[in-house]
Amino acid sequence: MSRDDLARRYGYFLWTLMQAGQLDLGASAGAQVIPEAVERFIALVEPYWGSVTRSQSMFKLRRMAEILAPERDLVWLRAIEADLRADARPKGRRENVTTNELLQAGEALFQEAENASHLSPKKRACLARNGLMMALLAVRPIRHKNFGELTLGTSFRQLDGSWWIILEAEDTKGGRVDERQVPEYLNPLVERYLAAYRPILLARQAATSDCEIARAKATQSLPHALLEDMSGSLWVAITGEPLTYSAVGAAITDTVEATIGVRLSSACIPPRCKDHDDLFWRRTSRPYARGTAAQLRACGG
Repeated sequence: MSRDDLARRYGYFLWTLMQAGQLDLGASAGAQVIPEAVERFIALVEPYWGSVTRSQSMFKLRRMAEILAPERDLVWLRAIEADLRADARPKGRRENVTTNELLQAGEALFQEAENASHLSPKKRACLARNGLMMALLAVRPIRHKNFGELTLGTSFRQLDGSWWIILEAEDTKGGRVDERQVPEYLNPLVERYLAAYRPILLARQAATSDCEIARAKATQSLPHALLEDMSGSLWVAITGEPLTYSAVGAAITDTVEATIGVRLSSACIPPRCKDHDDLFWRRTSRPYARGTAAQLRACGG
C-alpha cells in the first residue's frame, strides 16, 4: 500500500463531497471523514466498484483519516470497514480464451452489422470493421503495429483469388518476410467489408437521416473486379481517416470486452497459433454488458 494509493482513495472521497457541494476547504485535516459523508461515498461508488474494491477503499480511507487526524476516535469507521470486508467477494475469473471463441464472436458481430438495419450506415460499417478485425486477428495474429498499418495492395492484397497478409523483412521484428494467407472462410467478410462498409467509412459527409436512403447506402457494393485495385489503409475510422495506432488497440480491446467480456490487448497477442483450439490469451475478466449497445461503445473511431 503506497502513499500515492492512500492519497488517491482519499481524493475519491473528497471528490464525492465536492460533487455534493459539501466540501469544506477550511476544515482541518481529516475532519470531513464523518458517518454521513462516508455513507454517501459508499452509495455513490457501489454501482461502479466491486465489493473487494469498496472494502479496500474503505480500509485506505480509514488509514488516511488516522494519519491526518490521529487523535480522532474512528471506531464507527472500523465497523463500516468490517461490514464491507465481510461482504467482499472476489469476482469470478475467466482466464482461458481460445482463438475459436474470438473468431466466432467476430463473425457474429459482423453478421449483426449486416442485420442492424435500424442503425446508421456509419455505425453498421464500424461494427462490421470491428468484427472483421477481431476475427482476422484471432486466426492470423501479428504485431499490433503491423496489424494497424495493413495497407491494401501491399501488406494486405489479393493473389490468385486469395487474400494475403504480406509483411516485408524491414517491417517485421525478426527481419524476415512474413506471408500469411487469410483463411478462405473469412474471404466473404473481407470482401463484404471492402465492397460495402469501407466506402461508407471513407465518406466524409454524414449519412442522411432518411431511413430508406440510409439502408440503401449501407448495402451498396463495389464491383468485385475493383477489389484487387483498391489501395490505402485497410482499417478506416468513422472520420474517413486511417485508424491510428491507439484507435486500433482501443477498437480491439473494447470490442472483445463488449462481446465476450475479456479485456484483450492486441499488443500482447502471441505471435502464432497452430489452430483454433490454441489458448489465445489469459486474463482476468470482469462482467460486461453485451449486445449492440455495448458493442457500439467500441465504435468511437
